[in-house]
Amino acid sequence: MSSDPLQAVSQTITIAPARAGDAAAVQSAVKIGNTARGTLGHLPFAAYEDAAQKGCLLLARNGQEIIGYALYGLTRAHVRLTHLCVRPDYRGRGIARQLVERIVEERAGCPGIRASCRHSYGLGKMWASLGFSQVAERPGRSDDGHILVIWWRDHGHPNLLSRQEELVLVRAAVDLNVVRALAGPHRKDAADVRALMDDQIVDRLELVRTAALNAEIDTIESSLRAQCTRCIRDMSSVQSSTATAGEARNAIIAALEQEAPGYPLTAQDMFDLRHACDAIAAGLNVLITSDRRMIKTLGPACEQRFGLRIMLPVDVITHLDELVRAEAYRPAGLLGTAWNSRLLGPGDAARAGHLVGDGERPKAFQDLLGSLARDQRERVGVLDPTGYMAAVYCAFKQSGELVVPLARVAPVSLSDTLARQIIFLLRQLAKRVSASTIRLTDDHVSRSLRLAALEDGFQPVADGLVAYCLNVCGTAEEISHRAVLAARNATLSEPPLLRSVMPSVAAAEIERVWWPAKVIDSALASYLVPIQQAYSNDLLGIPETLDGRRDQLGLSREHVYYRGPRGPRPTAPSRLLWYMSGGGRTRSQSPGVIACSQLDAVVTGEPQELHSRFRHLGVWNEQQIVAAAHEGQVQALVFTNTEILPRPVGLRLLREIAARHGEQPTPQGPLRISAEYFSAIYRAGQSQS
Repeated sequence: MSSDPLQAVSQTITIAPARAGDAAAVQSAVKIGNTARGTLGHLPFAAYEDAAQKGCLLLARNGQEIIGYALYGLTRAHVRLTHLCVRPDYRGRGIARQLVERIVEERAGCPGIRASCRHSYGLGKMWASLGFSQVAERPGRSDDGHILVIWWRDHGHPNLLSRQEELVLVRAAVDLNVVRALAGPHRKDAADVRALMDDQIVDRLELVRTAALNAEIDTIESSLRAQCTRCIRDMSSVQSSTATAGEARNAIIAALEQEAPGYPLTAQDMFDLRHACDAIAAGLNVLITSDRRMIKTLGPACEQRFGLRIMLPVDVITHLDELVRAEAYRPAGLLGTAWNSRLLGPGDAARAGHLVGDGERPKAFQDLLGSLARDQRERVGVLDPTGYMAAVYCAFKQSGELVVPLARVAPVSLSDTLARQIIFLLRQLAKRVSASTIRLTDDHVSRSLRLAALEDGFQPVADGLVAYCLNVCGTAEEISHRAVLAARNATLSEPPLLRSVMPSVAAAEIERVWWPAKVIDSALASYLVPIQQAYSNDLLGIPETLDGRRDQLGLSREHVYYRGPRGPRPTAPSRLLWYMSGGGRTRSQSPGVIACSQLDAVVTGEPQELHSRFRHLGVWNEQQIVAAAHEGQVQALVFTNTEILPRPVGLRLLREIAARHGEQPTPQGPLRISAEYFSAIYRAGQSQS
């Protein structure tokens, strides 16, 4: 046995995930975290429990004694390291390194690990020694204006985006209960509320104030008013349409007639209702409060009718990644439903005056529109159901690129959602005209469109933003070759070469940011999934029907397919090919494979829970989801970026392809298929002959 006590200790150290439901182990991690609250901040107990449930709480033990932990989350693009903490008497013994290396081992398929830390803590040497590199800085939320350093440890996969500097995607309103807790540190709920200000979530959650909050603070007749005012001084104000807020108010009161007749009954009820209506009218998805009565009374009606979730601070923190996804895919109408798009004529320029960019002179905007018209460039306007021009863009092919000199979205409640849809429409257009890159050159591109483009894989360049659009289904070598040619044509730096047999997460990210590229020699799985024709119109947009597509599904790039949990269970990320069966509301299209999507997540849970989480993204109602459940559980496949095949692969051709590859042509449930079979079906669907 070694005589070195430090070596003896290191030999007894074990690293393993916390077991779900092991409350004692989770509590031990909380105690260790509390000793380092000065640098880690506060994280509610529920967040530790949630991480343990997801297998994202690693515990370091010396024998049976817990001496450190790493708590992290999984985003679509990487591992987000939230806490890395070792008990003071065990520091300097390599335990933090063992925790990080275990994350690397367990999550090797992810592009890398991201962490943020205040520069003033002086921990840069530690992060560097653990293999991290600085990639960005951003201001924190504290009064002293501290700087957060973003650290990144790369897993060695092709890093196409340098996407470690992520975007704020969730904007949440707060009510006076939350502000009072920020102003009064001795309140019972102060710790959980202050966690909303933590450095670890500053890049995912932005707290905003509505007119309702300003009005309620103004009613305070004490020194607390000044304290509350100081707390919200750095929060952005959001504007709410009075008419929209009024419509929301009437709808909510009508919905509460049976459960809460006469509501609102008190002055506080009036403020609660105004908070909710202002948030709805501002297009927000989240309202944070510590008032459980408000949540119980207003929550169901606001979520069901308007998609506004009224939540406790601890629930926001625990479900933040889910809220990020919901914010990115807010439901609304789409082109071809209650919305429509059309080419703009000479007389439409005046109707687009509200789309002038920040710092742009109105005359300069009109000159841009006129110049594009003279050059005979098609300008597309997107109109909401009332005829209001919500967006305008112009795109044309030039020298192998899709050039976008005009891209504007009005600051309406659906601007973020509409922006994401327009970015995807540009990708589809680039594919149709055989452009291998998209170049967004509008000097005054709308903020929502810029954020959507960056999230979608666009990279900043001297004259704007550029993204690859590689219409190739092939090996990593073939796709790399096409990317290099595209880069040379667009005078961009050549991207890193791809490797065969890439992990599924890395391959899925490449297929997302180089869409519609398909890397067939990767570890990314493919599935053939059946869907009834009665549901494929609403969920996929095909076939078209006389009564049209449901508005709330149209604008979203993400959707949910429910199924019973029995039989083969798909894994995410992966690819989906949709096999549409015959029958339904229309006989206008024969059975066959009609579309391809990217599977982002597979969630299993109780029917009511999944319906509440995904009601805006799926076709089935709660009763249908309950009917599909087995032993109280149902499965939700969360998929995005659905690509309608130019040529549906009919049943006859599908059977021929299946016979050549020794595969099954008609799935009864999600059927895993080989990469070769997927490639053959997908390529057949791209053929125009």
